[in-house]
Order: sequence, then structure tokens, then C-alpha cells
Amino acid sequence: MTFLTSHLSFPSSSTSGALPPPKTHVVLSDTLNSPAQFVLYHLISAALGKAGNVRRKVVWVDMRGEGRASLEAVMKKIGTPLPPSTSSQFIHIAPSSLPLCISVPAQTPRIFDAHGKATLRNVYDTLSSHVADECLVILDGLTVMANMGVLQEEIAKFVRATYAKVRLAGGILVSTLHTDSLPLPLSIYSPAEDIELLERVLRVGKGVWWRIQHLGSGRSGDVMGEISSHPFGGMTASAQDDGKEDMPFVPRSKPLQYRLETSTVKVFAKGTGRGFL
Repeated sequence: MTFLTSHLSFPSSSTSGALPPPKTHVVLSDTLNSPAQFVLYHLISAALGKAGNVRRKVVWVDMRGEGRASLEAVMKKIGTPLPPSTSSQFIHIAPSSLPLCISVPAQTPRIFDAHGKATLRNVYDTLSSHVADECLVILDGLTVMANMGVLQEEIAKFVRATYAKVRLAGGILVSTLHTDSLPLPLSIYSPAEDIELLERVLRVGKGVWWRIQHLGSGRSGDVMGEISSHPFGGMTASAQDDGKEDMPFVPRSKPLQYRLETSTVKVFAKGTGRGFL
């Protein structure tokens, strides 16, 4: 089940608008009060659910440590069960932050090298071996890597190298990170590490930035957060000859709003979902 297609579609895509065109970089930022896992569920469901008669391989680099079992339960509930763990169609990579003196399962990439330095080289080597034609690669939790001591320059280099690999395969890259320091409407902008990391990631490739944020006035049962969409890297939202757009554009001044429900997500234009805060 996909939640966002009718509101954030990609007309030039071959997957019924649920996924962006090949070689696209989707940057997904959220806040602790409005996590964006539901957007990942949407993208994974589109990739695995034969959207537009195209079934894609998914490589999920789980830097947040959510675990396959958690994702498996959610995807089953929304009607797109994950392939068996033995299947090569869905790859779950969970980088380990444990020191070398503690053993980890085979094929598990480590974040810290023999000298205790945080690096993403091992993570890249592992994920790059799984990249296939037209695959969907998800770097889930870049902020967690920064919190563990990986330098922002290293993270940006890692994202850039991954994008280059995915681009050659005609795939799609999704990068997620927390940006709680991004100002809400009427807030004063002040530089912070999470914003600096976002700016670095937005310099990688071409694509669209989906910003998920909580409401400045609070949260209710009717409205749980807002979504805006911003093309970057030379991608535009201008009308083409067929009257369609390259990338969905939803300005921050007129965001979509959403409400999480038992087995779905309701998305609606601001002010139309009974939530008036």
C-alpha cells in the first residue's frame, strides 16, 4: 500500500508515480516529534509491490537499528509483506557499532576500525556489493552516524559514493536524517550540526527533498505533522510539454498535512483534515 502517490507523485516515473525516476536522490528529513518512517513504508511498498509492473530490489541500510522484525511486522500490516530473509530481493544491512573485540554475525559491517576510528568504508563495501539494476537503496539514519562520531565530511563522502554507484545502476537512493534544528514558521534560523549535515547531503546528485516536520502549534489526533517537497540539484518543478512536472513541489508555506491511522496514513491539504491548531 502506498500513501503518498496521489499527493506527491512522479509523473515521469515508470512506476505509476509512486517512485521517482531512475538516478534520483530522495532526501527525507524529519523531527523526533514527527518521525518519517511512514514515508519509507510508502517507498518500500512501491518498490516491492510491482508498481507499474516493475518489482525492484531493495537494499535497506538500517543505521537506526530498527531491525528487520519491526519493519516486517509493519509491512505485513499494510499489505506488502517483505520477501523471506533468504531472498536477494530485500537486503537488510545493520552496521555494528561494537568494538572489534566483540564478535558480530558474518557479513555485518562495522562502524569502528581497529584503531577505534568511526568510518563508513566497511558499510559502503558491504552495500555496494548488493546494488543491482534499478534497485532502491535506503541509507536510513545518517544523523545516528554523526552522533556516533563519524565526521560530516565522511558521511557526505559516503552518500556521494553510494549515489554514484546507484546512479550507474539506474537505481534510486533515499537518505534519511533528523533535522530538529530546522526552524519552524516564525522561528529564527540558527546554524546547527544537523542542518549542516542536511546541507551537505542536499549537494549530492539530483532529486527531491521531502521535509517532514511537526506543527509549531502542537499536535492533535487530527494532524500529526506536515510535509513539504523541494526539488534540488537542478531538478525543477516547472510544467513540461505534457503539462506534468519533473518533481513534486509543495512549498513550506502551503504544506500537506498527515494523520497516522491504524493501517494507513491520511494525507490532505492544509486545513482540510479537521485539524485546526
